[in-house]
Amino acid sequence: MKDLIDTIVKQYFGADMDPVLLDRLQSVHLPGGKWLFREGDPGDALYFLIQGRLQAWAGTGEAARLLGEVRPGDSVGEAGLLAGDPRSAGIRAIRDSFLVRLDKKDFEHLARQHPDMVMKLAGHVSRLMQQNLADAPREGRRFKTICLLTLHGTDRVERSREALVQDLLDQVGGLALCPERLRQLGAPSAEGASLSTDLRRWLAEQEARQPLLVFLCGTEDSAWTRFVLRQSDLVVRLADATESPVPTQAERALNAECTQVLALHHRGEHIAGTAEWLAGRPVDHHFHLREGLGEDHARLVRILAGTSVGLVLGAGAVRGLSELGVHKAMVELGIPVDWVGGSSIGSIVAGAIARGWTPEHAIAMSRLSFVKGKPFSDYTLPVVSLIRGERMMRLLRAQLDVAIEDLPIPYFCVSSRLDRGDVHVHQHGSLVEAIRASAALPGVLPPAVVEEELVVDGAVLNNLPVDVMRQKLVGTVIAVDVSSRHTRRVDYEETPGSWAVLRGRWLPFTRRYRVPSLATLILRSTEIGSLAQARQRRASADLLISPPVSKFRMTDVSAFDPIVEVGYSHGLKALRAWQESREPGRSSSIGLEAKGAAAG
Repeated sequence: MKDLIDTIVKQYFGADMDPVLLDRLQSVHLPGGKWLFREGDPGDALYFLIQGRLQAWAGTGEAARLLGEVRPGDSVGEAGLLAGDPRSAGIRAIRDSFLVRLDKKDFEHLARQHPDMVMKLAGHVSRLMQQNLADAPREGRRFKTICLLTLHGTDRVERSREALVQDLLDQVGGLALCPERLRQLGAPSAEGASLSTDLRRWLAEQEARQPLLVFLCGTEDSAWTRFVLRQSDLVVRLADATESPVPTQAERALNAECTQVLALHHRGEHIAGTAEWLAGRPVDHHFHLREGLGEDHARLVRILAGTSVGLVLGAGAVRGLSELGVHKAMVELGIPVDWVGGSSIGSIVAGAIARGWTPEHAIAMSRLSFVKGKPFSDYTLPVVSLIRGERMMRLLRAQLDVAIEDLPIPYFCVSSRLDRGDVHVHQHGSLVEAIRASAALPGVLPPAVVEEELVVDGAVLNNLPVDVMRQKLVGTVIAVDVSSRHTRRVDYEETPGSWAVLRGRWLPFTRRYRVPSLATLILRSTEIGSLAQARQRRASADLLISPPVSKFRMTDVSAFDPIVEVGYSHGLKALRAWQESREPGRSSSIGLEAKGAAAG
């Protein structure tokens, strides 16, 4: 452990640092769930994380938001130490963690003797700030320790666990550990008093050497189970959908502060009743494993390995149908969609993808809904909206009437809460109602009611929810942006009146004014409200695809096939360039070139 501390600290202060520094470091053992410090606390020390995992949080209560994770080798508190400011965020352990602490008075004492220490630490802070300002795409969620917790010992679950372990270690490398395996390796015992001392030290050494440790256990109340739950970055609860969904007493007694997910195994392809399984279980996400469908298993392996792909589909009215073409290109090139989310029209396309539809089926159903169904022709007395929305709801119920929890591919969409002025993320309940809220364009469609609050189109506050996808267990984020960046020029100095516009359309030899329709004006006005934030979200995607759809009117459903084709052809080009940039031996900087190729 001392060698590990030496290595980490030297990364910050250099190999020629004073050995006295190591003598002034204090050991800190932080149990999972405990706070190292909270936002606003004095910046009185610098910490280095040696083992475990921490989370940085801003705000409190409902306003609290996760800023990121702290991994072994990272430092915490350097900015506050240098500036003397209060803590700008709170730091909480999500598993048992070990840190070393350098008090402010000791740092100042050493800094007077070695001024270069301050410069090196300031340089580190500067590099961190530059990374944040550049808004570089974040590295995917990668875990060092994963616990596979078997809730039901059925053959289906046992076979799945064995396959998960095998494929996960084949892809990532590492060790799978249980009490029997520890004995085979000659490791300290997983029983008795030595479990919390010798075994902890041995596991710390293995964690530093291995890319991944996978702990295997059941719900029995054993010292091993309790121990590994405190050492895990992620706990995966493996359950059989044919069993009772009610948590057992033994399962309720288990406690883990880290990220937890439920992997639900199904006898066939049909998924139903997932909400019952989620009730009473402290899980952050859930995944479905349907017997005989290898894509579900492969998806979970990618998610656990940190190599999964999240697809974000933006708002843009009818232009958003080009996202169907991008999805077709992804499937053709063998790029999986492991998580999908969207805003406004993107929520509809994302719903079709999350149902597991093939691109051909999704395109056919969308053509049936938008071209033949004519959802934008359902006009009403314009008291609340121009369109009643009943025709759209009938079309949605006919095709997407399913609970979000029962979708085979994880899904979310966003809407905008009118009174609070913030974004609501839909990831539970009726898919139809979620889409209705996300696509409730103000003035065009009626607002929706969610949890006794009025919500409108997600594009009002977030037309490309890359930030929401970044909070999921995804490694790579691909975003499709169909918002308009086309500058419209007009050939008149004053806006013509309604009669002048109508005369130009109906009567020959009269001036024809190029005036956008009322619906187009509302749609474009909605986009403007989130343009500044959208630029930042676009930059945080690993690959941004922007099909050239500005030439299409935002409500022209008759252009369905050309719009989809533009998405397909442009997506194919951008995705191929991106794939080539990721080939071994190619420069990692080409990821930015792929973005440029996609921006078209």
